[in-house]
Amino acid sequence: MTIGASGYVNFTELLRPGIGNDVAASERTTTRHSFVGRKGDLTVELHYGDFGTGHGRQAALYIFQGRKEKDGVFIPLSAMWMYAERDALHVMVPHLAKQLWGFVTQQEQIRLLDAILDYLGDLRKSPPDPQLFEDKSLDRFLEGCEEEGLHFFVDVNNKRVVG
Repeated sequence: MTIGASGYVNFTELLRPGIGNDVAASERTTTRHSFVGRKGDLTVELHYGDFGTGHGRQAALYIFQGRKEKDGVFIPLSAMWMYAERDALHVMVPHLAKQLWGFVTQQEQIRLLDAILDYLGDLRKSPPDPQLFEDKSLDRFLEGCEEEGLHFFVDVNNKRVVG
């Protein structure tokens, strides 16, 4: 995902199949928020994380088969509109099906798209990221600086005073 010098998101790159699933499973750091539902043997959960779309931390549907929780695919909130488009079955879903099962059949693609479409409303109505409500007070900021070995100081009458 590229963000221009002006800070605008390159939306043409968002059209790339599999957006949000580019990070290797071992490097993925998401926070599981809740169980959303099941569609056959597919399990759908709500996760929060940065999915490389240029939108920062956001909600995403996480879909996996059976008990293979580490082998799932993400549908980020910023990319959910692409799965409601009429050509999603031919453009977006084959890449995810291949990542999920290792092969692509029309039956698997339809099954995956069905699960995605059933739970897009839950993704749209997802609550804000719980990290937004973490303690962001000055005391917590100073503790964080101390934990990282940083020293916070201010100039008072041309003298450095450590906070």
